[in-house]
Amino acid sequence: MKLKKGLAVALTATMAFSTLTGCSNNGSNNETTTNGTTPSETTSVAESTSATETTGNAVVADNGIEPCTIEFWHAMSNKQEEELTALTDKFNAENEYGITVNLTNQGAYKDLSSKLTANAAADTLPDLAQAYNNWLSAYSDKLVHLDDFVANDFDNWDDIVAGYRDENSQFGFISGVPFNKSTYVLFYNKTMFDELGLSAPLTWDELLEVAKVIKDEKGIEAIGWDDLAGMFQAMLVQNGCGYIDETGALFDNEKGLETVEYIMNLYNNGYARLVGEDKYFSNVISNQLIASYVGSSTGASYITADGWELGVAPLVSNTEMAANAAGTNIVMFSQDTNKQKAAWEYLKFLTSAESTTEWAMATGYLPVRTSAYESETYQTFMATDPTSVAAYSQSAYFISQPAFEGSYDVMTAISNTLEEQILNEADAQTTLDALVKAVNDILQK
Repeated sequence: MKLKKGLAVALTATMAFSTLTGCSNNGSNNETTTNGTTPSETTSVAESTSATETTGNAVVADNGIEPCTIEFWHAMSNKQEEELTALTDKFNAENEYGITVNLTNQGAYKDLSSKLTANAAADTLPDLAQAYNNWLSAYSDKLVHLDDFVANDFDNWDDIVAGYRDENSQFGFISGVPFNKSTYVLFYNKTMFDELGLSAPLTWDELLEVAKVIKDEKGIEAIGWDDLAGMFQAMLVQNGCGYIDETGALFDNEKGLETVEYIMNLYNNGYARLVGEDKYFSNVISNQLIASYVGSSTGASYITADGWELGVAPLVSNTEMAANAAGTNIVMFSQDTNKQKAAWEYLKFLTSAESTTEWAMATGYLPVRTSAYESETYQTFMATDPTSVAAYSQSAYFISQPAFEGSYDVMTAISNTLEEQILNEADAQTTLDALVKAVNDILQK
């Protein structure tokens, strides 16, 4: 069996070398959020004492930024919120302009999305917010175009991982900067694989071979996906097939049928399973009830490998390579020129090589700069963290969800439709037809 190959090569190669608030001269925040924050709301306030010129009560730095408070809505929690707070406290204390960034935790992503939509309608958006691009299509006209900022005041935009640059250009302008970025990787029970003489699969064919051995020898499913819609998009691209555009499904063709046939073959033969009430496969693999699963690289910390060793590998490929880029960007809504310049100072700080490296090592997210990956600090970290190695090995093949009206709803429709067809043990053509209809019903209204 030609399965003892590939992963070591990939990892070795990788190791060698993603409410407008008032602004006053005394730096105070003149408005508070009125649409419901969570108990974990965090506020970080500090003032800088260094500047180059004083005019009345206003402190004016060389680039003309006056002291002000920037409102930043986010959805981080636990360790990630702690690290975001620490970085923001550092910026507040050290920036020379008297800028204070006020962090407001808006709950989970769905809560943040709902509040952004409501505040966009009321024209009361914050200065900055975390956001997925496919949230923004309905109010992309309210985004600040960052092209001039990037062109005139950014340290090497080309150093940002290419997939993240592409993602932030989907609206025809630079709409944000990447922040808490992750990707999907394959988590697997290395102890079980070693016992069976298997290596992590790197191709569709190898996955089928591995899955058959595990099912025959262990009587459990070999693989699952936390995100069915993400799986479907990635596998279409891996098979050289289109996904969706504004006109509808691009996979109603031979390549699309091949992709669906491969997927349904895995499930109908008992090689793959749905996550069910567990919601995420981290619990399932922790209890050794599945041999591997595909999930966010940030999920490693939720896996308990008690009595067995966890392995991490890139996603499988077919005729093409593709891996989902996940995580949000930070977008700017402020229409005040001074606050825009102040917010940009903060965005430059968060995306600096030093900050993105610190953020990645503390939270399990990925650096957004190539130079951060290649730094001695992060290379040392990668030597002890196989998840970051697997993630970076596929960074040249990151794909993002499309961002246009209806694209967010398509994700839900694909996930629900696939789950229904899997539960029905449907054939490939029936499943393909159902997926095409689900997509087109949304995009061709």
